[in-house]
Amino acid sequence: MERLESCNSIWLIDEVLMQFCRVPRGCDPANAVSAPWQRYYAFSDDPNSGAFRVALDETRTRWLSSCRHRDPCPRCGQEMTGEVVMAPPPTAAAGGSAA
Repeated sequence: MERLESCNSIWLIDEVLMQFCRVPRGCDPANAVSAPWQRYYAFSDDPNSGAFRVALDETRTRWLSSCRHRDPCPRCGQEMTGEVVMAPPPTAAAGGSAA
């Protein structure tokens, strides 16, 4: 099990079961037992930049990305960031590409 801390979350990566879980940074990661775990299909990690990402589908077209929190952190300035939820692109909301 690998533990990564981003500015917003603690990411737990289970490389054996190929699942990951995120819990809010600052909480006890032991709570991850009851947190939702999600399957991933590839894991990419760049130790030089601190960036990491997981592929959410077999075709590796959907990725979830983040960066490691550092101390001092140039990204968040020590203020935890809020989660950003984006609406799906118009073609995805309409059920795919136009025919």
